[in-house]
Amino acid sequence: MDPGAPGSRPRGARRAGLFFLAFASGFAVLAIEIAGARLMAPVYGMSAVPWTAVIGVILSGLALGSHLGGRLADGGRVPLPAVLMVAGLTGAIPLLGTDVPLLARDQLGVVFGAVATALILFAPSVVCLGAVVPYLVQADTESLASVGRRAGDVSAAATAGSILGSFVTGFFLLPLMPLPVLLGVTAAALLGLAVLAGWILGRGPSKGGAALGAVILVALGAAKARPGEGTLFETQTLYAAVEVTERDGGDGRTIRELWQNGSVSSGEWTDTGFPSHRYAEVSGILLEPVIGDVHSMLVLGGAALSLPVAFQRWQPGLSVDVVEIDPEVTRLAREYFAFGRDAYPGIRVFHEDARVYLGRADQEYDLIYLDVFDNLLSVPWPVVTEEAFTAMAGLLRPGGRVMANIISPAEGPGVAFFQRVQATMGQVFPHVRTYPVSPERPANAMQNHIVMAALDEAAFPETSWPEGDVGPAGRPLTDAWAPVEYLQARLFLGFLTWY
Repeated sequence: MDPGAPGSRPRGARRAGLFFLAFASGFAVLAIEIAGARLMAPVYGMSAVPWTAVIGVILSGLALGSHLGGRLADGGRVPLPAVLMVAGLTGAIPLLGTDVPLLARDQLGVVFGAVATALILFAPSVVCLGAVVPYLVQADTESLASVGRRAGDVSAAATAGSILGSFVTGFFLLPLMPLPVLLGVTAAALLGLAVLAGWILGRGPSKGGAALGAVILVALGAAKARPGEGTLFETQTLYAAVEVTERDGGDGRTIRELWQNGSVSSGEWTDTGFPSHRYAEVSGILLEPVIGDVHSMLVLGGAALSLPVAFQRWQPGLSVDVVEIDPEVTRLAREYFAFGRDAYPGIRVFHEDARVYLGRADQEYDLIYLDVFDNLLSVPWPVVTEEAFTAMAGLLRPGGRVMANIISPAEGPGVAFFQRVQATMGQVFPHVRTYPVSPERPANAMQNHIVMAALDEAAFPETSWPEGDVGPAGRPLTDAWAPVEYLQARLFLGFLTWY
């Protein structure tokens, strides 16, 4: 390279190929990132914990790959096609290491286990992809006088690929194909990029070997996508990894469950269609003295509609509006659960975000039931702020009440979120009570708690069910300041105790 000579760009197909390699490598990074978070969801959910782990590991891998790629490119001993081949082969690690998330969580806990999982499963291929841009900048530069423009152009192409990769993967590829197939196709595509890089830069892999490897990777993904024992249906939607399963519930009875992002959001006894989750039963017990006065109900978070169906069975004349963001789970409710067994004309389902619905609704309700989760423990922060509860209060008829299903221990550092929710509800409702669903459990064990709030104390039913000992504490949550992820992370860091 002549430092003083004017830069002359490579022309034609070669330069277009360089930009395509940059674009495709950026696309693959985002495909791995989004698919990686979904892959971890059955063990870690979709809270801030796995997303933080995946994003942090991806960015760290890109930084390390860029550092190493510049030195490898200058050394000239390891060609770019070889790096891309390694990227493709290591892209199979998530398909082979399906037990890693659970083992890491059991050994290291939720937070550190999520980081370790992301490091093991995704870092190797991302480090290789991070090395691509330095190689391409070197290949596209013929003079130091133009190195800045060359680096900017190649980096822009890689970033454009990442942008498109985020939209295409999230909006189209995840709903289109099973997650293992998507990972297998991504790994196979990286082997194809290795062949293309060899055609452009030389020293490429055998086309036959790369083709065979690609076929094996896609076949491996297809094999891993086969439903496990007890799984009736599984898919990826825009919002969640979704499964319908069956298991033995004891006494010869079967429980059918809807899973979203690794946790059970609805469960029903197949013989009766009634909810198998105890919180639904206890909710009915709490409301039994006043159920005759409940004529209209809003349920935020429908899942398989087990709770709305149960309430309409308890009160046949009840009108129930359900807000469920994912239309696919409503379809599954009709196909696999009690909602599809009989006609329930009193149940209307609105497919939109719960907070958005609260902002536009103009109908009043006797009961609003908050049952929204991102995964087993994580509640989306927009539905538990002072502004959200103010919107709920504005939709209540005189004598109406709000009920919320919250999962928490009754003592220990993990109780902070539960206390904050009560403090926030107390800013809007003068009267707030809590009821543990399983009062016999140890105080440090996780369980469902029903929080009931009302503007008028007379709205509370007279019940013999014991009230909880956990009271409000801490600063109320608002739209401007709602550290819900931090508060719920204290559950994870406190080593959850299950009964």
